[in-house]
Amino acid sequence: MKITLYFLFLIVPLFTAYSQEGFDQLEQAKKQIQQGNQAEAMELLRPYLDKEKYSSLSDYARYHFARAAYGNRQFELAKEALNSLIATRGFAKKDDARYLLALCHFELSSPNGALRLIDQISDETLKKEGYKASYNFLKVSASSSLAVQYGLFPENKGLVMALKERLETQGSMSSTERSLYEKIRSEALTQGSSNVKLSSKDNVLDIAVVLPFNYEGRSGVQSINSNNFVLQLYQGIKLALDQAKSNGVKLNFKTFDTERSDAKVRGILEDDFLSNADIIIGPLYPEETALVASFAQQRQIPQINPLSNIDENVKGFEYSYLFRPSIQAISQNVLDYCRKFEGKRVAIAYSGTSRDELLAATFVDMARISGLQIVKNQKVTTRDMQGFFESLELGKGKSQTADLMVIFSDDPNIASPTFGLVESLGAGLPVVVMESWLYFDFANYDMMETQNFHFVGNNTVDFNNELLDDFRNDYMNHYKINPSSFAYMGFELADFVTKVINEEKGFDFQKNLDRRSFIKGNLTFGFNFSRVRFNNYVPILSLEDGVLTIEE
Repeated sequence: MKITLYFLFLIVPLFTAYSQEGFDQLEQAKKQIQQGNQAEAMELLRPYLDKEKYSSLSDYARYHFARAAYGNRQFELAKEALNSLIATRGFAKKDDARYLLALCHFELSSPNGALRLIDQISDETLKKEGYKASYNFLKVSASSSLAVQYGLFPENKGLVMALKERLETQGSMSSTERSLYEKIRSEALTQGSSNVKLSSKDNVLDIAVVLPFNYEGRSGVQSINSNNFVLQLYQGIKLALDQAKSNGVKLNFKTFDTERSDAKVRGILEDDFLSNADIIIGPLYPEETALVASFAQQRQIPQINPLSNIDENVKGFEYSYLFRPSIQAISQNVLDYCRKFEGKRVAIAYSGTSRDELLAATFVDMARISGLQIVKNQKVTTRDMQGFFESLELGKGKSQTADLMVIFSDDPNIASPTFGLVESLGAGLPVVVMESWLYFDFANYDMMETQNFHFVGNNTVDFNNELLDDFRNDYMNHYKINPSSFAYMGFELADFVTKVINEEKGFDFQKNLDRRSFIKGNLTFGFNFSRVRFNNYVPILSLEDGVLTIEE
């Protein structure tokens, strides 16, 4: 939930009575919160919660501590801090505290407590934010519960809108419900004229697809080559959306080409369809993503990056998601897997992309803390691979210096020589690689099975899935080419979106995700977005009798 703060500039004069250190710590904590580093902010603020020692400064430290705890989903801790703050005489900005405390009550399934706090807010801007929060949390509640709450808090416009929509969507109404509906309809219309966006305009799923089709700097759709990976991604998306429509899902979608231009993106963001979308798919590149993520944050629209693993692309934007696992998730799951082996000496190779460099650095930091020994950590090119293998003293009659190898790379030019080197020098050494290696044209499944390869799940296609042939045939019929990995990913993403949010399940993306810890994929092994904004399901896979299998 977006937390709007208007009073932060007022705290500066209070610091004159305290040390520069206290000022710096608080400022640093605020920056950490903005960057999504909630735990770090809490540790910075904890020493300043002492009321006797820091007087008024501790009140503001307590407030920001509660902000960080809320962002870290420690709602009870945030609630405790805010309750004591509201009870503090002389704290000038209690409305801000009441608003944040109301959000905590909503998260802790105590809506009456939240509504009571919102009713007590006098600041009109914050009250509107409270109404917005009321709608977002209550729109999936039963109409009977909403009716009771309306009797207690009839002025809450978000509650009014939630109740109105529930009555409209439940089909038939009793005479009592009909009377109630007629009573609140005029109030809802008044609410709709405000500048607070409370809901989707209807029960149709509106999807905005924002992608850099002409990323090569060409102009016009006709100039896009069939091997353009963005086009293949889009073709998969469109096939899934067309299929969902044919299966009865009410949806509209509109496609926008960013052309790798910030100016073009800003123009796209002025389109009315985007402002009223239920979800935004894309863009891909960081500079474009930042603009769209900020827009989505302001309007509380979920936005999902189809391909990236980099956490920084969503950090600080609570409505932004990665469809694939994050760097952190991949590193943690690879680490957990490596710890299962008897040997603890790990050799790491990685290519020069930003993702692979981040993966290697994150994994190394985690591994050293957990007791693994990093014997090699090398950035590699095609030419480096033989030297990398030979440095580990692999092969018969040699005293190898590593017990397993991890290669963070999607580069086929890294994979190609690796296959031969593992076969000639590997001596049975377990090799952990990214799932992309399964898609390379030259990949030899028999050799990868016999030579002890293990694959890191990254929204991996389940090649044994019976539905895969249907997808391939449909794709071939529509586009006259075989689907690429990008086509698979586009289809799976769009299929996933239409199953998570729709007329039947409602349009609250995160709430629907939180209800299920695991969601089976259509073409892939599956997803877990519960309480996170990236796919937290990272299985380690291996080939057994030619079948790709999840390792336990």
